[in-house]
Amino acid sequence: MHAVLLKGQGLTIERPARTTGTLVGAGASSIALILALALVLRASGWPVSFTQFLGYLGAGLLVLLALLFAFWSYGCFSLRYVLDRAGLTIVWGPLKHFIPVERIQGFVHGRGEHRPKVSGLSWRGYHVGRGYVDEFGRVLFFSTHRAPEELVYVQTGDTTYALSPEDPARFVAEAQRFRQAGGAPIAAGARPSPPAVQRNILASHPISADRVAQLLALAAVVLNIALWGFVFAIYPDLNNQIQIEFPPIGDVTSLEPRSEIFKIPFTATAILFTNLLAALLFQWRERAAANLLLSGGIFFQAVFWIAAFVAYANA
Repeated sequence: MHAVLLKGQGLTIERPARTTGTLVGAGASSIALILALALVLRASGWPVSFTQFLGYLGAGLLVLLALLFAFWSYGCFSLRYVLDRAGLTIVWGPLKHFIPVERIQGFVHGRGEHRPKVSGLSWRGYHVGRGYVDEFGRVLFFSTHRAPEELVYVQTGDTTYALSPEDPARFVAEAQRFRQAGGAPIAAGARPSPPAVQRNILASHPISADRVAQLLALAAVVLNIALWGFVFAIYPDLNNQIQIEFPPIGDVTSLEPRSEIFKIPFTATAILFTNLLAALLFQWRERAAANLLLSGGIFFQAVFWIAAFVAYANA
């Protein structure tokens, strides 16, 4: 496939070779999903116990892993380099990394002796993240290279980028053409514009930069998962009929089957989901309100923990 998707006097868009990297990521995602399904089917035949909970928890973690690999595969498939007179834009998934033309100092073709090493996301045909190259030191990779010779290093004043256009020579020629016809020269004493990173509406959500909100949400989720584990663990020791006495569940005046105890973590999960959704919506305008909702989520998880202990004591 031809590397240049769109070429004109004002714009050139190039994609690297993405097939290998995308297929590897998609394959890993598919394997994780298949294992999750197999684990769910296997665990569903086990008696209700902490062991069954661990089976379901493992399946859930495999689903999250599958989603993570699917996202990384999407990032590989969407990778492209956009050249125009303003500069170079590296598009990866939800991110756009723009490098102004006045910051670009030169281009260097990759060679075997460079020995690039990537410490970020890296598998065959896909490399994104920080790395190290002998000649340049620290390098930021947005590439799908399988050999060092497939790389083009874009040098700026403080950062070197490693890219892998399908035709490195043509990419450098196009970039040089835009540099020569590009931005106005920098005035004496003026500093060039810094690189800019743009995110789409999901990636730019305020919670992505709010450590307090992240910790509150994580604490609420961990408490909820632990509550499910506790209920599964105590279930074999319960009497066939139990009495649940707790306001969030409702006053129980008669004995109920022990399976009713699962109302406790189920209701706690429903409230947690509502709190998280409301907090994400409030985060756009009122951070304090969002954090209050997340703190409330932790409080309600603690309340339902008490409910579980009370039900166990009554059993």
